[in-house]
Amino acid sequence: MPRLLNQFDLKPTVELDAFEQAWNAFVEHLVTTGLATNGTPLCKRNPASGYDTDEQRDQSLMAVIEFRDQLQADAAWVAIEDRIEPLGALHRRVISMVNDPLFTFWSEL
Repeated sequence: MPRLLNQFDLKPTVELDAFEQAWNAFVEHLVTTGLATNGTPLCKRNPASGYDTDEQRDQSLMAVIEFRDQLQADAAWVAIEDRIEPLGALHRRVISMVNDPLFTFWSEL
C-alpha cells in the first residue's frame, strides 16, 4: 500500500481549525472520488521525544494519505497536476496555508 507523508508548518496567519477544515475537505474528496483510500488525522510532531531523531527537518505538523496501489496514487498525482476541479481548488487551498511542505512517498515491501 503506497503512502504519502505530508510534513509542514502553518503560515503564521493561519489558524489550525481553518487548516483542519481545508485539509479534511481535500482528503475527503480524494477518498470519495476514489483517488485515495484513507487519510490519517492531522498530527503534531513531538520533537522533544527520544523517538524523534530527525535533526534535518523541523516541520511541526504531519498527516499520511494512503493509496490502494500505485495506479491509484498515480491517478491522484495526475488529477492534482492537471488541476482537475474541484480537486485542484481544494489542493491549492491547502497549499496556500502552509510553509515548508515536505513530502515522502513509500510503499510496503
